[in-house]
Amino acid sequence: MKRLVKVVVVLGAVMACDRLQNGTFTPTDIQPSGTVAAATPVFTEDFESDSLSQWQDGVDPARHKIVNDAGSAKSGSRYLQVTYPAGRDGGWITRFFMPGYDALRASLWVRFPKNWVGGTKIVGLYGSRIDDQWSAFGKAGICPKGTDFFDAMLITQETGNPGPMKFYTYYPAMFRDNDGVTCWGRYGDKEMRTVSYSPISSNSMSQDTWHHIEFEVRLNRPGQSDGSQKFWIDGVLGASWNGISFRDSDVLRLNAAQLSFSSGATGVARAQTLDIDDVFVGRID
Repeated sequence: MKRLVKVVVVLGAVMACDRLQNGTFTPTDIQPSGTVAAATPVFTEDFESDSLSQWQDGVDPARHKIVNDAGSAKSGSRYLQVTYPAGRDGGWITRFFMPGYDALRASLWVRFPKNWVGGTKIVGLYGSRIDDQWSAFGKAGICPKGTDFFDAMLITQETGNPGPMKFYTYYPAMFRDNDGVTCWGRYGDKEMRTVSYSPISSNSMSQDTWHHIEFEVRLNRPGQSDGSQKFWIDGVLGASWNGISFRDSDVLRLNAAQLSFSSGATGVARAQTLDIDDVFVGRID
């Protein structure tokens, strides 16, 4: 069988096309040893095809460009470069996998350039209704009801270049604004206490360096608050948030992954770029 030119590479292990198709990956194939349960591939993107055709929504040629430079790519010769125009953000690209899963792990490599300033969203795992793949989208400011949507995302803090990473989550028990009906993504529990992070040295990323981000979301059983989410940076646990109720019904599942490059309502003060390589989404038990 013809081998892929490049796939997700971690600890020097290269996954081949036949192994992708039969789902025989082990944790050390896709991410640092000891940080993850075995994952069955759902989606991979190494950008070596020189096409973004795998992404089903949001592709913008003006902001999303595949760069061919073996000396700069994380592996192989190509990677995604996202442009944030002055006064705007970098948009998004989304991949759906309906009807969805109850637990997923996302893995990707990110590089912030030397002149990077401010924060950004990076990756999200969305929960839409199994009969409507769009029910979790366009919900900024809306409070989830438990049967319509949820959203689990990682962002970097606004202060820092880049600042420490944190969760940004929409879930039914989240804190409401003073009007009682408006919600914005939260970082910790419903009282809006920031989740306890590992030391900043393990939760921040430097400029001009490829960093490995892993993000795990496990949904709760309907009626139980036993959901969780975790993230790792370069194999080190950054934060863990347990006891979440993402949903009140199994009509909601994890069924979309999005690379999101939003930097706030006013966009960035000046144009800048962000690099992405070797994206993986896998189902976990």
